[in-house]
Amino acid sequence: MNARVEFDVAEVELVRVQVPLVAALSSAHGTELIRDLVLVRVTLNDGSTGWGECSALARPTYTSEYTAAAWSMLRDELIPGLWATGEHEVVGHPMAVHALGTARLDASLRQRGRRLVEELGQRYGRPSEHLPVTAVVGRAASIDAALGVVEARLNEGAVLIKVKVTPHPADLEVVMAVRAMWPNLALAVDGNGTLDHRSLSILDGLGLAYVEQPAPAEDLLASAAMAKRLGAPVALDESITSIAALELALTVGAGQVINVKPARLGGVHVAAGLAQVAVDAGCAVFVGGMLESGVGRAAALAVAALPVCTLPTDLGPSSRYLDPDLTTAVVADDRGWVVVPPGLGIGVDVVADRLEQTAVDRLVLRP
Repeated sequence: MNARVEFDVAEVELVRVQVPLVAALSSAHGTELIRDLVLVRVTLNDGSTGWGECSALARPTYTSEYTAAAWSMLRDELIPGLWATGEHEVVGHPMAVHALGTARLDASLRQRGRRLVEELGQRYGRPSEHLPVTAVVGRAASIDAALGVVEARLNEGAVLIKVKVTPHPADLEVVMAVRAMWPNLALAVDGNGTLDHRSLSILDGLGLAYVEQPAPAEDLLASAAMAKRLGAPVALDESITSIAALELALTVGAGQVINVKPARLGGVHVAAGLAQVAVDAGCAVFVGGMLESGVGRAAALAVAALPVCTLPTDLGPSSRYLDPDLTTAVVADDRGWVVVPPGLGIGVDVVADRLEQTAVDRLVLRP
């Protein structure tokens, strides 16, 4: 039997929160009204603390991970494994892995007086502190409702609009109406793996910046066939689970734009490394969002700020999603560009009162 590994983590706390969104977001995966999240707090032996977030959805509709299972995975496998060996030995579950790893990294950076964005920038290039934003517009009840949201986001400073779509005619009509209203708008769509050749033929004449995840995540050959037909670039999200998956996608020609999500990939360092590989292969790269709280949003922004991320990020200010947030707010500047949080570690601090108001379960674990 292996001896216990001595290292610097004294305590880990899991906090499950349920936070109402400012506005519901509807996509092919369903409608999100309340964000059900697991936050992880790591305390080091010297008392330094850090936070991470598991941004899995409440149900396994985006990937196989979901909130309740992530709680169990962290409690039963990842945290005990960390104390036993210093590492995790599980297959998969990248969002839960990301949550624990980010919390430990946040605590370590704060202990050393360092910012995450600066830590990543040492390897991947000088980061930006203000980032242009893509506003994601969910499936709407009507064309007028969708146009109203687009107008509001443009007034807030969004530089690109991305509309969630399925092959349903009403969704396609929304995109056509947006294009008719704003002929020169930088416009993209996200099919979340649901699009077919008919819907693509309709969308292809609209001068789109990219079409995100038109085919199911595992069907790279279908995505490659769509990429050959489309005039717009294909962006891959759910399909890109690792560098190996990226290399396979590039080999078959499945996409030219890569959506990098640190939570989906298992950590900020993995995400930054994958973004570098993608850029070196000639792809455009952006960091997408997971309707995170400020904890997850701040960590993801540290990746989005790197020069390897060449397109506007989906990560907007806190006020667009959770108001108030669980943390000190992620804000936008006077242009509407999102500001990379300036604090140590991930850059934001959890607000204790807000956490208490939204927590539905808490658990403290010690070696």
